[in-house]
Amino acid sequence: MEQYIRPNSLKQQLEKATGNNYACCYQCGKCTAGCPVGGLMDNPPARIMRLVQAGHVEDAMKSEALWYCVGCMTCTSRCPQNLEIAGTMDALREMAIKSGQDSGDRSKMLVTAFHSAFLKTVRKSGRLQELALVNSYKLKTRTFLQDAGAGIKMIRQGKINPMSALTSKESVHAKHQIDKIFTISEQENHSHTERRKPVKRIFHPDPHVKIEPGMTIGYYPGCSLSGTAKDYDISVKRMCERIGIRLREIEDWNCCGASSAHATNHKLSVLLPARNQALADLQGLDYVLTPCAACLNRQVAAKKALMESEELRAELEGVMGKETSCRAQFIGVMQLLEGIGPERLAKKAVTPLKELPLACYYGCLLVRPFETMGYDDPENPTKMEAILTALGAKPVDWAYKVECCGAGLTMARQEMIEDLTHKIAKNAAANGAGAFVVACPLCHTNLDMRQEGMRKRYGDTGAMPVYYISDLVAIACGASPEEVALDKHFVPAVDLVRNR
Repeated sequence: MEQYIRPNSLKQQLEKATGNNYACCYQCGKCTAGCPVGGLMDNPPARIMRLVQAGHVEDAMKSEALWYCVGCMTCTSRCPQNLEIAGTMDALREMAIKSGQDSGDRSKMLVTAFHSAFLKTVRKSGRLQELALVNSYKLKTRTFLQDAGAGIKMIRQGKINPMSALTSKESVHAKHQIDKIFTISEQENHSHTERRKPVKRIFHPDPHVKIEPGMTIGYYPGCSLSGTAKDYDISVKRMCERIGIRLREIEDWNCCGASSAHATNHKLSVLLPARNQALADLQGLDYVLTPCAACLNRQVAAKKALMESEELRAELEGVMGKETSCRAQFIGVMQLLEGIGPERLAKKAVTPLKELPLACYYGCLLVRPFETMGYDDPENPTKMEAILTALGAKPVDWAYKVECCGAGLTMARQEMIEDLTHKIAKNAAANGAGAFVVACPLCHTNLDMRQEGMRKRYGDTGAMPVYYISDLVAIACGASPEEVALDKHFVPAVDLVRNR
């Protein structure tokens, strides 16, 4: 322990983990200015970087800010020196948990309880069992009444199935591979991240994926689409039926680790999604539709890491028993629709959306970091608007389309989620929006399920339905609101599309 907590050693650990040369930070403040929760932090991102730069790494590790960070990567994306600021927060959090050098406040307790419960159920079954997660989290935090009403509603809707905990339906068959991944991730990491250097960043969008009606592509639903976001799974499948795409689910897929692995163990956050990459490659899939933005972000990042690291490929081969080709490309719903093309979608629209005023909400993980998520402009994406305009809707021009809603901290930091979504909803309404459109189950949860609590606290916003992009595409192509499970949303969403 004595050797671990020496300041110079800690700074070297951070430089090794992130690739940063902290001397390059000249305290411009862009990271703090763009941070959605910087105002709640004792040490916002710029100050964290300064503490590390000055060698006060232990003080940074004890900062409450680590447990407020939502992992939106705005700070990294906007850093003029190309420093990995979000990665610094992740690495400090991981080091703080391992060493016990942390703030010890309630924020830390709530967040670590969530991450611990999340990863415990993933290690046990290979997939996130949401009911087990909730039970474990509530026992640790004594927050027994939180979201009780929402939970009962989701059980009635079939989104949560208490019997699933007694079956193996939500489990991976090759559990020994999952256990091996966790074991490898618990070992000391000797790999080095490539040194980051200041670069001039210019966004160049990735080439369109080549999708044709009639194709069969892979499908990675992820854990939430098998549970609390089951309505998204239904919606995506109905949309694909309407546009002529057949889906083939990856056999024996596992949880990608999502925010919990990313926030606490870098190796785990790569190897869990890397196993899905290997499965997709072995099953001969060229494209794999991944509706969840968090899952997509982790899958794309894992593929990039595998292609750049011989050590990671060797570790994955040790888990799987075979080499991976990194052939399969994981794509989001928006990439699929762009591959089909707005013009072709417009021809399929039998019930156009009739100038529906929509706020297209991308959130953060669909477009950041743009070196990895190169689908659309990270500051002003427009491709969702292009699809919806082709289908007859009238998207509004607004300022919060890439602001973070709080992502995976919806259970641990409910009030903070409500604060963030209030700002988003106020801006959308002020610019004429009548509803939100999202392409992420986490965004949908925070804007839809948390909306009632947000409106009660602030009392200055009206109800705004929250649609998945797949809902609206399927409806425009002839599906009924019930076919895409709009009746399972928390904010009533049927009338707005039926009455137009």
